[in-house]
Amino acid sequence: MKHKRNKLIMKKINKKTKIFFASLLLTTTLLFSNTVFAITSEEWTFILTPVLWNASVDATLSDGDGGGDLPIDPDYRFFTLENLDDYMSLKFEANHGRIGFLFDSLRARYQDDTSNTFASFTVGSELGFLKAAARYQLFDEHKLDLIAGVQHSFLDIDQTLILGSRPGSTTKYSYDWTDPLIGIRYQYPVSHNWLVWLRGDMGGFNASTQRIIDLSTDIQYLINSTISFTIGYRYLKIDFKEDDVLYDVALDGVYMGLGIHF
Repeated sequence: MKHKRNKLIMKKINKKTKIFFASLLLTTTLLFSNTVFAITSEEWTFILTPVLWNASVDATLSDGDGGGDLPIDPDYRFFTLENLDDYMSLKFEANHGRIGFLFDSLRARYQDDTSNTFASFTVGSELGFLKAAARYQLFDEHKLDLIAGVQHSFLDIDQTLILGSRPGSTTKYSYDWTDPLIGIRYQYPVSHNWLVWLRGDMGGFNASTQRIIDLSTDIQYLINSTISFTIGYRYLKIDFKEDDVLYDVALDGVYMGLGIHF
């Protein structure tokens, strides 16, 4: 019964996802087509930034058919890498005059093991997102960008119980969904080498997710024309609800990134 209900949820989400991607493609084409043709003499610039995010995680997952909350307690310690089993976070930006495309991704897996003489119990939690958006600079004199795009989020949980010498039994739960998002980004040049970035995104709007709130502030130092260093703070909140499934997660903390410009 639970697997059938999950399939119905995924069908609803996939249908909404197709609608949003089609709407995003049409909106982006209409909004930026004239601008792109007007600035073809300018060159594209690209920035690839691996990110290390010291994020604390506070998450709960409630399943009506499961009779309660599933355990999502990474108990993560950044400096000792405790319980962190896998991690990847990348940002990519392509700019061409007043327009640009922004990509952001996170994949983090946490695993906690508990064992004694008679049994061992392992809980793994993998969560993350992939964000794709287009930006448009609203004013010539101020670098204030309007952002529109989509965010694909996912959550996987696996629980493995081993009793003595018996083969282990594993239970898995998987959820994924896609939402539209809008936001703004502002760049303030403190000096020739120092920049301050402010960004805020909102998404969901009861499409697949009730709401997404993503806020960040960065301080960037341009080491030279090809390398930059960024340190900042980010807060991400996702509230997802579909039928009896309720997933609330909040990640916040300091992060660092090394940008490669080309």
